[in-house]
Amino acid sequence: MKGKNGKITRIWLTIIEVSDMDKAVEFYHNVLGLPIALDARAFNHVEVGPEEPLAKIGLHLIDKKSDKRNSTGVIFDTDDIYALTERLKEQGVVFTQEPTKMPWGSIVADFLDPFNNELEVVQDPDHYTREYNR
Repeated sequence: MKGKNGKITRIWLTIIEVSDMDKAVEFYHNVLGLPIALDARAFNHVEVGPEEPLAKIGLHLIDKKSDKRNSTGVIFDTDDIYALTERLKEQGVVFTQEPTKMPWGSIVADFLDPFNNELEVVQDPDHYTREYNR
């Protein structure tokens, strides 16, 4: 991956946690008119928003009984997650999850800002061309 320097390339996705995916899709897709960019309900996740390269809203199904909040929902895209991780660590950034390959194909890492807000960075150039079990 020569020529890449581990920079943040865009704000990729903002997550909205929902307790009823059908109701959420009805509102964001049918009411607001946002196109469904990715339907990965097998992973409790649907993304709505304009075509690439614009940012999306991720609707993520949560357990109704849980009040736990793990993330700000801000997800960044990167051209090289390993270079970015090393660069941020050199600057004292704390990672709560090292770069990890996910079952759906993304490489994901989570880190904290100075106020302990958790942010996520993803490297997944095939995200919108990959087939997901729906």
